[in-house]
Amino acid sequence: MKKSQVEIESRVIHGAHGVSAEEDHILTGKVVQVGVGALVIFIVGGIWAWRLQIATTEEFAPGGPAPIPALITPDKDYKTAYEIGIVNQRLFSQDTHAEEKIAAQQKALDEGTGDQPGVRSHVPISQAMDQFIRDQAAPRAPAAPSPQQ
Repeated sequence: MKKSQVEIESRVIHGAHGVSAEEDHILTGKVVQVGVGALVIFIVGGIWAWRLQIATTEEFAPGGPAPIPALITPDKDYKTAYEIGIVNQRLFSQDTHAEEKIAAQQKALDEGTGDQPGVRSHVPISQAMDQFIRDQAAPRAPAAPSPQQ
């Protein structure tokens, strides 16, 4: 049913200074229909995706998920691996690997040993620092004067 010109113009509000505007109206029924339709599509899509995931999982792993490797799950007699791949498996508060490595390196510097324990490969760091300080403190010979032209 087509609206008459009078019905269309009756919705127009004439304000001061000749400004005209149409009154606001919202089609609530249409908004609700679109919202309900979107929810139905979302639910149907979610159920479809869930069923697709179950079917794909059963296709690729018919016997269920693979067992957890022994290195990851500790037994009473077996400790977990320190690293798996390049991922550190211990908590930072319990990990002493870095402290032990730094202590071994500092000990090698202090004793003057290298790759082979007990074999001196260089001067111990404390002796080298003392020698450097003595060399710096020793009086130096004055520089030779440059010839003048």
